[in-house]
Amino acid sequence: MQLLSGLDEMFLSYDTTMTTGHIGGVAVLTPSNGDDPSRDHVAFVRERIAERLDTLPPLRWQLMPVGLEKYWVETEVDLDYHVVGVQVPWPGNETEFHASLDEIMSVWLERHRPMWRLYVLEGLSGGRRAYLLKISHGLADGGAMTAIFDLLSDEPTQTPVSEPAKPERFDQVLQAAMQNFMAKPAKMAKIFNQLMTWMRERVEEEKVHALPSAMARMMPGEMGAPIAAMVNLMRPAATPEVASMMPTIMPPPSPFNGTVTRRVSISVANLPLADLRKAGKVLGGSINDALLAACSSALRRYMETHGGVPDRPLMASTPISLRSGEEEERWANQMWMLFLNLPTHLDDPYERLTYAHRAASVAKANWDRLPGHLLRDVSSMVPGALIAPVSQMMAVTPAEMLPKLYNVSVSNVKGPQVRPTYGGEDMTDFFVYGFLPPTCGLLVGAISLVDRMYVTYTGCLDVVRDLDQLAGLTQQGLDELVALS
Repeated sequence: MQLLSGLDEMFLSYDTTMTTGHIGGVAVLTPSNGDDPSRDHVAFVRERIAERLDTLPPLRWQLMPVGLEKYWVETEVDLDYHVVGVQVPWPGNETEFHASLDEIMSVWLERHRPMWRLYVLEGLSGGRRAYLLKISHGLADGGAMTAIFDLLSDEPTQTPVSEPAKPERFDQVLQAAMQNFMAKPAKMAKIFNQLMTWMRERVEEEKVHALPSAMARMMPGEMGAPIAAMVNLMRPAATPEVASMMPTIMPPPSPFNGTVTRRVSISVANLPLADLRKAGKVLGGSINDALLAACSSALRRYMETHGGVPDRPLMASTPISLRSGEEEERWANQMWMLFLNLPTHLDDPYERLTYAHRAASVAKANWDRLPGHLLRDVSSMVPGALIAPVSQMMAVTPAEMLPKLYNVSVSNVKGPQVRPTYGGEDMTDFFVYGFLPPTCGLLVGAISLVDRMYVTYTGCLDVVRDLDQLAGLTQQGLDELVALS
């Protein structure tokens, strides 16, 4: 069993009448020697999961409330329910494929069962088929979802760890909950000691500037700007620029903010990883810098024909992984949120790339100097019953009545470096179907597969019009950056 942290509870609570709290991973498969019409592909997936279920605890977990908290507990798994066959309407092109994905992703996951389903979509053009893994974001983040796909492949790249299923009774969970409650003072003491260690490390590096630097990082942009300016005048040259982890209190107006509903769809750009790498090297930067610049270009061009471009940068919320490889709770949300400005206000591609590189570098350097590694432990101390009502209220409240914290969400997950196979069929495409929090009608979700980068724009159709334009605009933005090299 596993206790839900405050972050897990927040994602879970977005299952409301207006929104859904799950994410999807989509793997498109192409038979190498033609399709065998006699093969039952749904039966194959059920058999594969049954064989590997001991290595996949989250697929065996069911939600169980205990007092003010919730736990994921072991239960029986009905694979006839969890693995579903879907026929994509003829002719099975991207329009029909994406419409089928939209319909599936608009439906909530049942809470009295393990909160996942795997859909086998057949009838795609070219003899292809697809797997859609839909899983509660309260159960797993993008990194965990990618690991599940790997462990279900013919030859997993990671070593499977077998943890035999042991269905748990309520009295066992209640006993564990009591033990967890009794252990909280010791956990708080441990967190405090870790915080003191972090403070000593900051003083050793930043000397007398450690305290004002920490204040500047934690205070929202405009409030912390005077402190950051003072510290940056005096900081040692060897230490990075100090900046707030939330660049502004009031992001600019954008066509991507509004009241989010379950009317969600996607637009997918398929980009060469080599081009992103080449563009990133223009400034000695990274693939992620080029991705941010290319997506910023797409958002700018979109806004030019949808209400105009703000003269200030859009602000993005982007997940940052807390995974160290040593965490005990491998199957959980091991991430938090960074906030950074996107160079949508700049017309020149070189300036956009320069801005994106600097914004990402400054945000990461300041994050590394905050105790982010303690956030999951701290959030696990907050009873979920205190978090869920607030999140649910935000999900059903009109956006005009809520503060706008950021304009878009942007995520980038490292995908398979070796092409996985399933029953001998190659994974030829791999992309995410994102999750939309309240007031944010657009998520830019990137994931790599060998030599390609798939960028999915998941958008609420009641907020973002002409969503399908964004994939092509992203390719245009990347072409501009490649031309600089």
